[in-house]
Amino acid sequence: MQRITTLFLFVYLFSFSVVAQSSYIPSKSNIENRKWFENSRLGLFIHFGVYTQLNDPDEAWAMRRYGVPQYEKFADEFDPKDFNAKRWVSEAKKLGFKYITITTKHHDGFCLFDSKYTDWTIMHHGKYRHDIIKDIAEECHKQGIKLWLYYSILDWHHPDFVFHKEDGGVYAHQLPNPNRDEKKYIQYMKNQLTELLTNYGTVAGIWFDGYWSKNTDRWPFGEIYSLIHKIQSACMIINNHDMFYIPGEDAMVYALYDPFPQHDYDNDPILRKLPLQAMDKSSDKWGYCSKQIYKPVDTLLNNMRKVSERHATFVLNTGPLPDGNIDPHFIDSMEIVHDQLIKK
Repeated sequence: MQRITTLFLFVYLFSFSVVAQSSYIPSKSNIENRKWFENSRLGLFIHFGVYTQLNDPDEAWAMRRYGVPQYEKFADEFDPKDFNAKRWVSEAKKLGFKYITITTKHHDGFCLFDSKYTDWTIMHHGKYRHDIIKDIAEECHKQGIKLWLYYSILDWHHPDFVFHKEDGGVYAHQLPNPNRDEKKYIQYMKNQLTELLTNYGTVAGIWFDGYWSKNTDRWPFGEIYSLIHKIQSACMIINNHDMFYIPGEDAMVYALYDPFPQHDYDNDPILRKLPLQAMDKSSDKWGYCSKQIYKPVDTLLNNMRKVSERHATFVLNTGPLPDGNIDPHFIDSMEIVHDQLIKK
């Protein structure tokens, strides 16, 4: 019985993949963007938000430890007073990064951009009150760095989001709402994605996070992906869900610290045609924490070599400091890495 069930599942997934392949035809500009992406080799990942200032070992997942009212008080103290988009982008360019992927909204739901669909943004909380994504976007366009926007599909703060165990653990501190309607939350996502793709110039890609449950009935990715490609046809879509394909995706991503599923990638007729991205942290944390353990330069270089051998692009993360400066330790390490790469 188990073998029959497994065989049925395989046939179903294969059939789904065949349909998926024929249901999405990328535009000419999207194909050109994919080729650029494949050759870009190195991108900068930036995790930044309210959690940055907490100095919590759970960093980007810190909200699970607090109630929403308490976390909102933390947001009101958020003060990246030294943030300078020009310096961030020019530093990235100098260190050899070809694109920047920045968190617009992480799992706590807090937005680093101006949104008319919520007050849970940097424009309404904290001491800075400025659209960080707008500044980064403008500088990326000026300095010739491609812009990717990270967007978490999870949202612990939204009253209509339903947090499931498979989403990373039951979140016990959600605000009570007996009338939760996740369809309203999905519309909220679409509205915000429309803002991001309309108000910030050319976006090279959207990078989704949080879809680990593989619940295909819950999330209407077909609608979401179509919306993105309708607004900006060249915009690539990556979804951090491990190695399987959903119609409309333009590249695959894998975590460098996990064994790479080479056999699965090479033997899937869809996956092997897509550009590949490897992601990794420059320390043991995504967001800033003063007790983070930084990876040695030799480790970073070796990881870049492994990624290059797979003909993939490498996106390397850093968490800026609470005051808005890029972590100087990260800069120092990447200067050495960049010099070594140039010598080769």
